[in-house]
Amino acid sequence: MKQLVILLHGYGSDGNDLKGLGEFWAGTLPGLQYASPNAPELCEAGLGFQWFSLADITPQNRVQRLAAARDAIDNILDDILKQHKIDAQHDQIVLVGFSQGTMIALDLLLRSDYNVIGVVGFSGRLIDTPTLARSTTAEVLLIHGEADDVVPVQETLAAQSTLNEYGIACQVMTEPELVHTISAAGVEAATQFLIERFGWEDEDELFEIGIRIIR
Repeated sequence: MKQLVILLHGYGSDGNDLKGLGEFWAGTLPGLQYASPNAPELCEAGLGFQWFSLADITPQNRVQRLAAARDAIDNILDDILKQHKIDAQHDQIVLVGFSQGTMIALDLLLRSDYNVIGVVGFSGRLIDTPTLARSTTAEVLLIHGEADDVVPVQETLAAQSTLNEYGIACQVMTEPELVHTISAAGVEAATQFLIERFGWEDEDELFEIGIRIIR
């Protein structure tokens, strides 16, 4: 069984922004592959890429913007799975997103047929709530700074509540004074989450992994 982490960057960034995380995890966790694609659209702000437009965005039109972007997002992920020779129904996939990338990751969890076993979401929100979420054994870790003035931390707390209503186990980690970014503590929590979700249960192996993370 193969294991793949797909990293989804934020608005106005690109795949290189989270590539370092992928390289760290692939170099630390045995056999892990990663992909860190660019979003499908050039960013209207003039730098990087976007998963969907934020121009004149409102809570009312955000759902429609996300829906309109889904085909392009699915095409990107399908290409990634082919490149890495991943069986979408049987190999293990974890989605890791930041900000707008977290919004995409949570949407994929609730609507896609990929074998997503986990989601790590930094500084994001849940945009759309389907009438009936697909059955999944995935678990979710949401991490958010309490001083985030781009996406309020309340969005993560609301997402946790909704996911729990769907029967999806969701942990939340909030960080006092942290703004709209990813902290070292957040990376450490995400790494532990990956270890648990991918099932590296051998004690000696986990000890060696722990040493490498600390270093």
